[in-house]
Amino acid sequence: MDTEMSPYGKVQTMPFGKWDSPITDDMITSKSIGFTEIHAAKDGIFYVIEARPADAGRCCIVQWINGQARDVLPSGYNAQTAVHGYGGGAMCPLANNKTLVFSDVNTNGVWILDSATCGVTAAIVPNPQVYFADLHAHPSEERWILAICEDHRCPSGEVVNTIVAIDIIQGKTTTLVEGADFYAHPRFDPSGTRICWTQWHHPNMPWTGTELFVASWNHDGTIEKPRLLAGREGHESIAQPRWGPDGTLYFVSDQSGYWQLWRWHPACADSDPTPISLDGLETGEFASPEWWLGSSTYGLLDSKRMVAAWTFNATERLVIIDLTTLRYEFLNASVATLTGITGSALVVTSSNSIAIVASSSDSPYALYHVEFNKPASLTTLRPSATISVSSTFFSQGRPISFPRSNLNAHAFFFPPQNPHYVGPQNCLPPLVISIHGGPTLHSNPGLSLQWQYHTTRGYAVVLLNGAGSSGYGRKYREILDGKWGVLDIQDAADCARYLSTSGIVDGNAIGITGGSSGGYAALQAICDFPSLWAGAVSISGISDVEALVKDTHKFESHYPLRLIFGEHVPDDESVRRRVYRERSPRFKAHKITASTLLLQGREDQIVPLNQAEAMESSILSNGGTAKLIVFDGEGHGFPRGAENALRAVQERNEWWRRSLVSQQASVHRKLGVLLIALILMVMCLFYRVLT
Repeated sequence: MDTEMSPYGKVQTMPFGKWDSPITDDMITSKSIGFTEIHAAKDGIFYVIEARPADAGRCCIVQWINGQARDVLPSGYNAQTAVHGYGGGAMCPLANNKTLVFSDVNTNGVWILDSATCGVTAAIVPNPQVYFADLHAHPSEERWILAICEDHRCPSGEVVNTIVAIDIIQGKTTTLVEGADFYAHPRFDPSGTRICWTQWHHPNMPWTGTELFVASWNHDGTIEKPRLLAGREGHESIAQPRWGPDGTLYFVSDQSGYWQLWRWHPACADSDPTPISLDGLETGEFASPEWWLGSSTYGLLDSKRMVAAWTFNATERLVIIDLTTLRYEFLNASVATLTGITGSALVVTSSNSIAIVASSSDSPYALYHVEFNKPASLTTLRPSATISVSSTFFSQGRPISFPRSNLNAHAFFFPPQNPHYVGPQNCLPPLVISIHGGPTLHSNPGLSLQWQYHTTRGYAVVLLNGAGSSGYGRKYREILDGKWGVLDIQDAADCARYLSTSGIVDGNAIGITGGSSGGYAALQAICDFPSLWAGAVSISGISDVEALVKDTHKFESHYPLRLIFGEHVPDDESVRRRVYRERSPRFKAHKITASTLLLQGREDQIVPLNQAEAMESSILSNGGTAKLIVFDGEGHGFPRGAENALRAVQERNEWWRRSLVSQQASVHRKLGVLLIALILMVMCLFYRVLT
């Protein structure tokens, strides 16, 4: 093992993948937290819901006042929801700043929380088969809460979604809106005289086509005069409707091909909404696919100014917009590095400040407070993980694009980075390609300890934003329709070839991983391009798309059909089944040569356990290498409990070490043997010529 000196001390020559890293297993599991929601009250008070792996993944409500945090949710409660399967919108503050209403996933009840005493009382009697989410309180009459209700009590198995008004004094609910398959964003206006909401029907998803409605609110808990304001199912997606302080309704529409800002003035009740045209920002986006309820990525500082996260090429930036002049400015350097601003991530705390959840190029996700001074100031309130790792260890992601037949595909590339090590001369690092879920989500270049864990150990990592990803406009999202399991898989293969033929990574040591739809892509890729991959890790991945169509929950029950067949689903069942089998990895397992690790939650209702079990069985029965790990108490996605998450990290790390690093060493040994044999052959020929 060679060493040399650098500004960081001795630098050792060590095989890629075997470097010692300061980023430990515990650092990214039990010692980390997640921020699932953020909500503002008045007078600078705001609330954050923290997901805590060390507490079995429980979500706790934290109150922030003047930079000081205090847990206000008693330990027996868990502020999460299960509506649409993914949840969101689990709490809202009342007008008095001191009282909260929240949904508890343990009971599916709605509860009243006194933040001063941490006392909890029932708002409605809990029923385990009735879920509530996306809560919003009346601005002056504290008895009324708007909510989405999801009722699972129907004997036929049909799930019914409605918008209801909850009377927290009498403990009763009144149905306000019904008939659509799904609803989101029920919101009171500042005067308490109007409400808005979005809705959609099968086979749409929130990002394919939604409708925005407004209606008058009556003090007896009823509504009247509903009006369709914007949106068109199958053609236009509406996101994040939000009332301004002067009663103007703002929302985001992708009518132009990109999610752009619009507004409607109720003073002219018969008028139509108008776009907020921002010169230079037309090909970026102010929203992202709403898999979770309660998304918030922009806010009104006052009636004339807005702060928003603008996404361009899958990278978010904060911008302040003058709504009168339509001029805007990006924030200065200290704030400009913030990215990854998606979901419930931003709330206004005063006319000159916001609280925000974001990451940056040298910091993982954290809760920040931003004041819009000249220049703007950034204060870190709470990081997602407490780390004492020098930034010299952090790999900086750079955007890459590579050609395909229809538009370029995109990704972020992170090279190995550790100031204490270099790889052997003439050797290239192994590569892990990660595919996000959705498949409509996108990966951003912000610092993630999950991936820095690998780059500091000597792996290269690529976060692929292939066909269907958000962050590049509607056209890029829609090119995957009818081609799921084909075009996105081709993108993964093209990315692997692009990097290996460019001499950046070792083409003999490439792994692929992903969760949910990304897990499906990983499994499909090792079937369709078996020679490219040495290893794979699938987290809650789909192995049988026909079974998924039959078994998955209401929210996504029609979505796979659009992804597989596009707008025209064949009437002939035999044709459908043929395509299902072509797109299902379990039926092509005989092609797999990559070592495959499957991580699965036993309580996963979105991609049931039988999907992973069928995949493991198919691989093993065909003589391949596979291992299924089932996590008790876990649902969809990467394990949330500290013990389970720790095991998942350790198993995954060992899998890459065996399938990529050991494979790499094995290939190098074989090449060495071949080289020696070639030298001996040449020497023999030379000897014969001489004699």
